[in-house]
Amino acid sequence: MKFLQSPDTFTVEELPLYPPSGSGEHLYVTFRRRGISTPHVLSQLQRALGLKEAEIGCAGNKDRDATAVQTFSLPIRTKDRLEDAFGALGAEVLSAVPHPHKLRTGKLAGNRFAVALELDSPEEADALRAGCSRLEAEGLPNAFGPQRFGDSDAVETGLRLFLGTRLPGAYRRARFAVSAFQAALFNHVLSERRRRGLYPQPLAGDLMKRHDSGGEFVAAEADDNTEWRVRVLEISPTGPMVGRKMPWPSGEALDLELEALETFGLNRASVAAARAPGARRFLRVPAGSVEVQAQGLAATLRFRLPPGSYATVLLSELGVELVRSEE
Repeated sequence: MKFLQSPDTFTVEELPLYPPSGSGEHLYVTFRRRGISTPHVLSQLQRALGLKEAEIGCAGNKDRDATAVQTFSLPIRTKDRLEDAFGALGAEVLSAVPHPHKLRTGKLAGNRFAVALELDSPEEADALRAGCSRLEAEGLPNAFGPQRFGDSDAVETGLRLFLGTRLPGAYRRARFAVSAFQAALFNHVLSERRRRGLYPQPLAGDLMKRHDSGGEFVAAEADDNTEWRVRVLEISPTGPMVGRKMPWPSGEALDLELEALETFGLNRASVAAARAPGARRFLRVPAGSVEVQAQGLAATLRFRLPPGSYATVLLSELGVELVRSEE
């Protein structure tokens, strides 16, 4: 089975963390667009509305090859020009509601997806359902998808920026490159834990995180109670999004992360001197309920993922071949 990504086969909708209040100096503009990326929309709006880059807020990037519904925050003074600015991009404004604060990265409840697949045989629908049931029970490895890495130089550029090299202007581009490097290191740690059979169970010294509240704690030892809480998807180990303020694990978990740093030519001292603050990220996330609708050689998956988790990773875990458009 395969997934040929396009605006006709891939739909993603942001789920807001909270509704806008109805008053304030920012407009939360929810819009629908097809076949254009979030960075492109941002740059075109900046030009059309005469805004500085920092005046536009968004919760996250959405793929170009998709039909996407997402929200930007814009200064309220742009209200009378919104329809023309978005219309010039072929985007449809669905709502525009005032709010006191700018929308920040990651401030959403999650994303809802609908993905159309091509099956090689009708029987593959049963394998697809079995795979979805497994992910619902075990959770989804929280790897970053390929769209997080942009062009082939993003990770290398991000590493240089992380170590202090400055990129004149282009704040969003610099931040994207640093996050691409951080994502590559995180994926390396996750891949190594899976390769060594150290996923998703906790290691002694792991920094664990609760899925309901986000609370973090150290697994002093991998005892039966901790392992049971992992099995029932109450908690999961975390991996590094390296930066100077990032909490470190200890013991075996720390040893593994220090090994990963070495593969990128880093150590704890170089991380402590970085400009990026850093954070911890779940090594896996609940996949929730994945709905499968199949007829003949066509299937549609409908599911919801937490912020920062990737539909393409879920598809890869199900054995779906990802086919990118040549355009």
